[in-house]
Amino acid sequence: MIIQVAKSFILESIRNTGVFLGNLLPAFIFIICSWICTISIKSSPETLDFMIKGQFFPISIMLLVFAFAFSSATIYLADLKANNTIHLLKRTNISPAKYFLGIGLGVFLMMNFVLLLLLAGYSFIISLSITALISIILICNFVLLAIYPLCFIVAGIVKNGKVAQSLLIPIMLVFMFSITMTSLFLTINEQQPQDYYIYLIWNPMLYLSDTLQFQLNLNDHTWLPLYQYSIILTILCMILSIFAKQIYIRQD
Repeated sequence: MIIQVAKSFILESIRNTGVFLGNLLPAFIFIICSWICTISIKSSPETLDFMIKGQFFPISIMLLVFAFAFSSATIYLADLKANNTIHLLKRTNISPAKYFLGIGLGVFLMMNFVLLLLLAGYSFIISLSITALISIILICNFVLLAIYPLCFIVAGIVKNGKVAQSLLIPIMLVFMFSITMTSLFLTINEQQPQDYYIYLIWNPMLYLSDTLQFQLNLNDHTWLPLYQYSIILTILCMILSIFAKQIYIRQD
């Protein structure tokens, strides 16, 4: 039953071509920008390397994870609620847990497939070791795990998919720019961004960004050990899942 739910979600996501391509396009645009910079900035390889590793690559990964972990599933779930489909599902043998896991499996499969394509594209531009690739894939999936319950929370609050879509951009800005802008301005002021990460511990993108910078050799170490990131993100997923069940699954 979980596989059937996942298959249905994947097919419906692909069928909605505009939303699907819209979620993919921002992440792959930065690959194009990287290729253009590689051709046009040959005289300064250090600057080029920093631009790609410090800006284009991390933003591509964060946009991709956010799109699959949050954007596409939220719109899908909000439309299900608006069409009263969720009430029909309650009359079947699909339990809330199976439904939650089924959608999650679909999101997991799609994100990892596209993530591999994205990493393959960047591997022609920058050097990525096998260890770095494995670490990046793992942290992306743990961030996916942490953010995924938010789909049900937001979908349970809004009226339909259009309203959900209008909220995704400001939510994305909060998640992403609270990390990127903080790091940028602190670096400009010659301060260590990791000294201020304690204030952003609520943001799953913090752990993704910090891991990426370490694996790309932009930092000497991560703020916390990687296993602690995994534990924190798993706990965050469990807490948000409780709220998701109350807000979306149990609504009348």
